[in-house]
Amino acid sequence: MGAVVAVASQKGGPGKTTTTVNLASALAINGFHALVVDLEPQAQAGVALGVVPQPQRSVGFALYAQLNGMTPDVPEMIFDRSELLKSFETTGSLSLFGSVQSTMVDAERKIAGMDFSTTGILRRILEPIRKTPTIVLIDTPPSVSALSAVALAAADFVVAVCEPLYATVQGAAVIKGLTAATSERTLGECEPRFLGTVINKANAPSRRTSEDDQVEQRLADYGLDPFQTQIRRDSRISQAYEIGRPVCIEQPNIAASVAYTELAIELFDRVKQAA
Repeated sequence: MGAVVAVASQKGGPGKTTTTVNLASALAINGFHALVVDLEPQAQAGVALGVVPQPQRSVGFALYAQLNGMTPDVPEMIFDRSELLKSFETTGSLSLFGSVQSTMVDAERKIAGMDFSTTGILRRILEPIRKTPTIVLIDTPPSVSALSAVALAAADFVVAVCEPLYATVQGAAVIKGLTAATSERTLGECEPRFLGTVINKANAPSRRTSEDDQVEQRLADYGLDPFQTQIRRDSRISQAYEIGRPVCIEQPNIAASVAYTELAIELFDRVKQAA
């Protein structure tokens, strides 16, 4: 059976999309079937994977179709990006269920105007995929909104992303609180579990400050379960993003790519323990 993991942040900026696509890439390189679902209106995951989704092959279109009583053909909407893995010997698969701003905005407006029963809509759409051995990673909107509620409801597990800054600890706490509230909001239909917090854009050991240490301690004290693996600042991560090839694929041997692989292993271990 597969698992659906929402990668979330309260605000934009901590590197949620690059974390999502690189975790998916690391999993795919190591033999897993990984699918990125882009619930972000800005459609950044598509850019990161070198895809320009079409309106009728987008998550927003699928949501809108479902809201209007139609059954979207999700497998036909998914873009197979496994060609990015061709230089690796042992791989699984890498796919994208992409976003288009216009269809996502239309879907969000309709969802926001309806009652709580629509919150589980993406979960229902992804149900056939959940029954396959696929790890789904949802790139969520960087805000508290109708779409972010839909993303959390679709997930089995939720991971928060923050930077080593005091202000971002509260954001991770908000994500955990929203995750816990999802079951009540959906009358028990959706019961995601908070899996932990990834510290992204971490400083190298030689540049660590007291704030780094205190952020880690606060995350632990507040039950936000920081992952042991942190992703350090590295301009090559954003450079790879710009050319549509996640850094795990473009430069698999650099420290950032190795860290993403270690984080993917840690993530998978936590999913197994929680399942």
